[in-house]
Amino acid sequence: MDRTDVCILINSTPKYYYILPFMVGMLRRYATGLAWPIYLATEDPMHPIIASLDVKLIVLDESKAGFLESRRTALGELLGQYKYCLPLQDDFILEGRMDGPAIEAILKALERDDDVVSARLMPCPGPKGTANFIPGWNYITDADTYGFSFQATIWKTYACYQWYSDICSRLYKKIEGADAGLEVRQNLAENAEGQAVFWTMSRTYEYKHVGWNRRGNWPNAVYLSPFPYRPTAIVRGELEGWAKELMGREGFGLPWST
Repeated sequence: MDRTDVCILINSTPKYYYILPFMVGMLRRYATGLAWPIYLATEDPMHPIIASLDVKLIVLDESKAGFLESRRTALGELLGQYKYCLPLQDDFILEGRMDGPAIEAILKALERDDDVVSARLMPCPGPKGTANFIPGWNYITDADTYGFSFQATIWKTYACYQWYSDICSRLYKKIEGADAGLEVRQNLAENAEGQAVFWTMSRTYEYKHVGWNRRGNWPNAVYLSPFPYRPTAIVRGELEGWAKELMGREGFGLPWST
């Protein structure tokens, strides 16, 4: 897929740089044929790990490096350059082949429908809505526990920027003066209050959202998706055992200490 109007955005911070060679390496290994540029938004562009990645950089000022603010700032840089963006967290590890035709199909569908602004690739959670958008994809509704989720989602860039602008402007005032980790621990974007902000935004701008349908109830059914990755390789600052095992199995080491 050699489209020039789509990019991937990864946000990271020095504490977690050690996972980036693995994460980016697996992305390039299993998203074969994907020619979208990969952007990394972070605050330490001179770090040796960053220099080894061969990605495009969005350099963040320390004041803009918070978990949510860094995403809003990076998306603001991408506005006007890319119609679509796939934001990924730095510990989302692609484990299997990306389904190029399925992703091409959803991008073409998004082109045809101005109202649909996001397409969630991971069916965990899958959409509860039964209304079909295109085969394999249903609408996400306010009956879903998660309207917004950090799971991998292709967004129309302007709408993703609007979402992060809304969540930052409406909820950041609650954490002024608090430690930097509070927004993550309280999960401001995915908690009940964040979901209310998401649906208020969606109703205000008449945005609609779709998601890939989960194909079954067994745990590994989440891999039957266009972008079969495993999320959350880092929990409470520690690399999970499965991620260490996968690193070894795929031939990636830990070149820098965790």
